[in-house]
Amino acid sequence: MMTSSGFFCFLKPFIKKINKFKERLHFWNKNTGKQMGDKYINWELGIERPFYLSKKFSIHQSITITGFQSAHGNSWPIKYSIVKISYLGTSIKYFDSVIFFGDYLENEFKHTFHIPNGSDYQLEIFNYYHYHTCGKLQILQNDNELTDTEKNPNKLQHSANF
Repeated sequence: MMTSSGFFCFLKPFIKKINKFKERLHFWNKNTGKQMGDKYINWELGIERPFYLSKKFSIHQSITITGFQSAHGNSWPIKYSIVKISYLGTSIKYFDSVIFFGDYLENEFKHTFHIPNGSDYQLEIFNYYHYHTCGKLQILQNDNELTDTEKNPNKLQHSANF
């Protein structure tokens, strides 16, 4: 006679994927960070929650992140990455990353990501499972950065006339 666990064993991989998706969904709903409508995103990470994911956003040419962080140790790294997560949350595709070490309390950090145009990007913050890290940052959209002559083509002609 076949036991119930033997009969349903083929469902085990699917159940694991569903549970993983539920954990990620629960994590996202539990995040305390404020999103892009506000001026800054506030985040806190620790051993029990080493990742933070922002809401999805679109990129046109590039984006810049600026902000402050407290790592409670000058050698502790914090990694900021631009990612896309699959529909079911089973895979993450990394596009670009930057690592800042230690505290940036007096001076803010700044980094520009040059990513292909698209939508459904997210900012992932990872603290490498250290005790406690926190910070706040802005995500600034750099729409079609043009030089002064591209913005005003007559400017070059006027300067030549003088």
